Amino acid sequence: MLHLLDESLEAFLRTEVPLPAKEVDVSFAAPDRDWGAGVSKPTVNLYLWDVRRNAEEREAGMELVEQEDGRRFRRPPLPRVDCRYLVTAWTSEVGDEHALLGAVLAILLTRTEMAPEHLQGPYAPVRPVPSLSVAATDGKDQSDFWSALGGQLKPGLDLVVTATVDAALLAAAGPPVERYEVAIGDPAVAERRSRGVGVGGRVPDAAGATVRSPRGTALVAPDGSFLVRAHPGDTVTVETDDPYTAEVPDDGVVRFETG
Repeated sequence: MLHLLDESLEAFLRTEVPLPAKEVDVSFAAPDRDWGAGVSKPTVNLYLWDVRRNAEEREAGMELVEQEDGRRFRRPPLPRVDCRYLVTAWTSEVGDEHALLGAVLAILLTRTEMAPEHLQGPYAPVRPVPSLSVAATDGKDQSDFWSALGGQLKPGLDLVVTATVDAALLAAAGPPVERYEVAIGDPAVAERRSRGVGVGGRVPDAAGATVRSPRGTALVAPDGSFLVRAHPGDTVTVETDDPYTAEVPDDGVVRFETG
């Protein structure tokens, strides 16, 4: 996700400032001394140095999401994270450096979010879109930062991009109801189909045999009788050497056949 956010931020700045690719480079590398020595043309550096969850925009509950193919899903609201970038300009002349950094600053101060057309790849449909703000820092923060990088102190912008992270697992909510079908029939039969019935019978000389249906099993009593749970349409089998099988009809009257 972070690399997609980098690509989206670059697309945003190149369009809005603008930053023509032939004239200005955009880099996300750590702006340390070694990197700075290799800069050959005007460059805007966007160094991601801190990522943390945004507690203020945390939401509870579930939300319904519809995809482009019409499928709908329920999921928790997507988390939002604050990504902090140090934005610096690198040129051979101080005046050009300030002009380039000032052009970037002007856009960041007048835009509160990235427009959807700047979002790249799989990140394009994620909502809400990233918000943008230039954070307030003090000189001590900047001094410590450059000391940690081992570089020369430079003016920079502390840009906070609050982005949506699509890391939630989707749970299918089911398709929308488009048609109802109503059937008319015997209420007693419908009740038996929904609740199931106890199917009974008698099998001579089969005491102790297992009686099996898709709903359960039972044993044949010493007098040859049995009772097993089944639904109309189920097959009931008495497991003997010569098995008895029968299908439970709607009227509940079972007729066994051998074999």
